[in-house]
Amino acid sequence: MTISTKSLFSGTVWTIGAYVLGTGMRTATNIVLAHLLAPEIFGTMLIVYTLRMGIELISDIGVGQNVIYNENAENPDFYNTAWTLQLLRSIVLWLIFIVAAAPIAYFYKSPILASVVPITAFSIVLAGLTSIGKSLLQRRMKLVTLNIFDVVTGLINSVATILFAYLSPTIWALVIGGVFGSVISTIGSYFLLSDIKQRFYISRLYAKQILSFGKWIFASSIVFFLSMYVDRLYLGRVVPVELLGVYGIARSISDLAGNLTMRLGNVVLFPFVASHAQTPRDQLRQQLSPLRTKFLLLAAVGFALFVSTADFAIRILYDQRYQAASWILPVLILGSWFSFLAYINESIILGLGKPSYGAASNGTKLAFLAIGLPVMVGFFGILGGVAVVALADLVRYIPILMGQRKEQFSFGGQDLLLTLTVFALIGLAEWLRWTLGLGTSFDSLPIH
Repeated sequence: MTISTKSLFSGTVWTIGAYVLGTGMRTATNIVLAHLLAPEIFGTMLIVYTLRMGIELISDIGVGQNVIYNENAENPDFYNTAWTLQLLRSIVLWLIFIVAAAPIAYFYKSPILASVVPITAFSIVLAGLTSIGKSLLQRRMKLVTLNIFDVVTGLINSVATILFAYLSPTIWALVIGGVFGSVISTIGSYFLLSDIKQRFYISRLYAKQILSFGKWIFASSIVFFLSMYVDRLYLGRVVPVELLGVYGIARSISDLAGNLTMRLGNVVLFPFVASHAQTPRDQLRQQLSPLRTKFLLLAAVGFALFVSTADFAIRILYDQRYQAASWILPVLILGSWFSFLAYINESIILGLGKPSYGAASNGTKLAFLAIGLPVMVGFFGILGGVAVVALADLVRYIPILMGQRKEQFSFGGQDLLLTLTVFALIGLAEWLRWTLGLGTSFDSLPIH
């Protein structure tokens, strides 16, 4: 059986294009907001968004993944059961945030969190009301429609948030902007597919299938959140909120490549591999390998340019209050290469119906962060913490590679070659900077 990769290539191009456009809008929005709002506002909202993301991921039962993977997904009883479970979960989560708001404010010594947390968390309910049509679009590989939808809703949200910040340069601009964006996305989701009708319904059979597949998604999501966001939660207690806001901006920029890969994995690779799960693995691997090599080679060039120019971007685009990000960002970008590889491989192995490896990899990363952050921050301050975060995804990559080898679907040799290539290109770019009298990306490291 010959595997057509046309849909994979087309989906990849559209997803990258939409992501680049969306990222450009969000970056421009953040730059404008950074001029309108103080760093401590970003620091406070970083805590709020991290906690919200954590609660959502910790309770994830894999509704979207089920719709993509399950053979009964087009059955109204199945997708309505999935939508109903999604909605019930979101309401429970919002109630949890309402109860937890005051303790959160006390823990972080920030009284305003008691008001901000419940309102921000209402976006979870709106997300629960979102039509299951978005997941069905992924299943059907209708990626053009999905990406256009995400770009349009992102643009509306960006414009609205900037307007709110201009009218009221306080934390409430970000709070109201976030809720407004969720409203637009939820309403718009019901116009994506005309052939589905949502209704409140639970089938015992399909609920059991969803929860059975979702148990590993649930486990993986818990450790994924903790491994991805424990740095924000920990640093929120040990560094000033202004520095936390600066770190949050650097982290969000460095995560761009990883977020792109995560989106490619969720929107393109996972559905594609899942739809070809019955194809002999040797054949499927041979078909994917050349495309993967070309994509990673292009990414390697991008990473080298990203690292070697990151400090310039901070100095040009942000005012003096945010300049500490000029040394934080290049270090984090170096580590994001391994995040890039890990996301690609995890999406492929999830498409083979093996979500357990994702849980193992995130658990390994979490253990590394839990031990490394207190030790390194204690000895070297914020520099030590940033170094640990940069190395964490290399640790995460290893269990995924082991899982791929066990499933006889490994790209380890390809990854090693491209990793050597990306670091060689970074070395060349830094040398060219130095010879031109521009120093290197790491000259402002706080090494004493």
